[in-house]
Amino acid sequence: MARYRSRSYSPRRHSRTPPRGQKRYDDDPRDRYHDARFRRDRRSPAPSGLLVRNLPLDARPEDLRAPFERFGQVKDVYLPKNYYTGEPRGFGFVKFRYAEDAAEAKQRMNYQVIGGREIRIVFAEENRKTPQEMGSSRMRCCSVYIYFYFYFFSLLCFCYSALPVN
Repeated sequence: MARYRSRSYSPRRHSRTPPRGQKRYDDDPRDRYHDARFRRDRRSPAPSGLLVRNLPLDARPEDLRAPFERFGQVKDVYLPKNYYTGEPRGFGFVKFRYAEDAAEAKQRMNYQVIGGREIRIVFAEENRKTPQEMGSSRMRCCSVYIYFYFYFFSLLCFCYSALPVN
């Protein structure tokens, strides 16, 4: 007698538990909580990046990293500069490893004074763009201008050729 086979065409799921003798999580017990919550809701993970406004223009990444590391592991500190002048723009981004740490830092550091200025903190809307993404948006912008230039130039030539000759 043949064994019963499932009619399902989906691949078999394997157990998420590791083989005996291996740890699933390396060093930080919060990894377990973070991993489980991420699996539960992949569409809307909690933000782990903060936008820090009203920074002094002479602020350095170390000036932000030190106070924010009290709340958890900081992955990145980024202070944007003006593309043409290279001067700081007066705001920055602090990216945490865990969203819970970012929420606590936002709550505790909002309206604190850094470098003589009262900072304002909100959750960052998007992740930082890669250089490739920045370049592609610049190219898209330039190609639009080139398109309009050739369009108007061809229109001008057409109108000029339609004029009567004396």
